Amino acid sequence: MPENPRIKRKEFFARCGSTILGLGFGVSCSSSDNKAAGGAQANPSPERASDRSPAPAYRTLGQAKIKVTEIGFGASRTMDPTLINHAFNKGINFFDTGRAYYNGQNERLVGKIFKDKRQQVVINSKIKPDSLERMRRDLETSLSALETDYIDCLLIHGASRPEHIQGEETIEFFSRAKEEGKIRTFGFSSHSNFIKLLDLAAEKPFHEVIMVPYNFLGRYTHMLGGSEKKWAAGELEKAIKKCGEAGVDFISMKGCSGGYMKDEKGRETYQAALKWIQRNPYMKTTATAMGNFQEIEEDAAAIGGGGLGQAEWQSLDRYASRYGKSYCRMCGNCEGRCPAGVKVAEVNRLHMYTVGYGGEMKHQAHFSYSALGAGSAAACETCETCTVRCAYGLPLGRKLKEAHAVLS
Repeated sequence: MPENPRIKRKEFFARCGSTILGLGFGVSCSSSDNKAAGGAQANPSPERASDRSPAPAYRTLGQAKIKVTEIGFGASRTMDPTLINHAFNKGINFFDTGRAYYNGQNERLVGKIFKDKRQQVVINSKIKPDSLERMRRDLETSLSALETDYIDCLLIHGASRPEHIQGEETIEFFSRAKEEGKIRTFGFSSHSNFIKLLDLAAEKPFHEVIMVPYNFLGRYTHMLGGSEKKWAAGELEKAIKKCGEAGVDFISMKGCSGGYMKDEKGRETYQAALKWIQRNPYMKTTATAMGNFQEIEEDAAAIGGGGLGQAEWQSLDRYASRYGKSYCRMCGNCEGRCPAGVKVAEVNRLHMYTVGYGGEMKHQAHFSYSALGAGSAAACETCETCTVRCAYGLPLGRKLKEAHAVLS
C-alpha cells in the first residue's frame, strides 16, 4: 500500500515552521513544477510575525562572495531569449544553465545574450562527472559556448555517488580550474542520494556550493520525465545546516515543481513557495524555471519581498492539504487497464504541465499529447465509468475528461 499522500496540517506546519526554527535558522531571511512532529497552529506565531521584516535583495555565494539575487532564473527549460532578457530587466542577476541542456545550445544562448553585459550577471553552469581530461575539455567547451573567459559557479551535474564529489580527479579539476581563474566558485548538483552526499560534503569540506531539490512539500515531479522524488524533509534540513555551518552555500532547485494550485482569488502560490525557500539563510539563490512573462513578474517580486505573511502560510497549507487530491505522481501503481488504450499516467502528466506551468511547457505538452494518437483521452469523453483506479484516490474519470478538453 502506498503511503498516504495527503500532508496533514500538523505535519505541514511542523515542516514549514518548527523544523527550521528548531534548527536555529534565522527567520528574518526573505521554484518549473513539487513539492515531523509538532503542534504548530494556523495563525502565525511571534516568530512568523517577524518574517514580515524585509530581507536583503542579495546574498553571497561561495568563498568568492559572489553577489546573487535571492531568486535566480533557471534557463535550462527555455530557448527563448525574450524570457531571459525580461528576467534580467526585472532585476534577476543569477542565471543557471549547463552543458547538457539542449545539447549545449542553452549555454550558447545564455552566452550570446549576456556577452555585452557579462559583469552584470552571475552564470552558473554544470558538467557531468567524468575523467579529469574530459572535465577539462567540457569546461573549455562551456567557456567557448558562453563567450566568456570565466564561469562564476561551475557544478558537477547530477552527482549521486561519493566518487562524483570526492574523487581525486574531481578535486584536482576544480582546484586547478579555480587557480587558473576559469571558475570563481564550484560544487555539485544532485537529484538523488543527496542527503548522504551533503553529510559527506560537511564531513570532508571541499565544495563551496551545492544545488539540491528543496521545497515546502519535500517532493517533486520532474517536469520532463515525469519521475517523482521525495525525501525526509527533517533530515535534509539537518544536512543543509551541517553543510552551512561548514561554510557551504546552497542553490535550490525544484522549488516550484508540481504546478501550484490557485487560491480563492485565482492567485497561484509560486511566490509563497519561493519565500519559504528564502527563510533558510543557507539558501543563497534559486534555479527557478519560468515559462512566461507572468511567472517572471511574480517570481521577481519575491526578491527582497520580506517573509511569509499569514495569508501566504494559509495558501501553502491549502495547497499541501489538496495536493494529494489533484496531481498524478507517476508512481506506476494504476490499478486496471483502459480497454480503449488511454495512456492514463501520460495524459495526467501532460495535463499537469499545461495547467501548472504554462508557457513553453504548455506548448510542449500540447505537442506531446497530439503525438499520443489512440493513447489520448479522446475515448474518455463518452465513457461513463473509468475502469482504471488510482492508488492515491484521484478521480481519474473526471480528470481525464478535463485533460482532453484542455490538451486537445
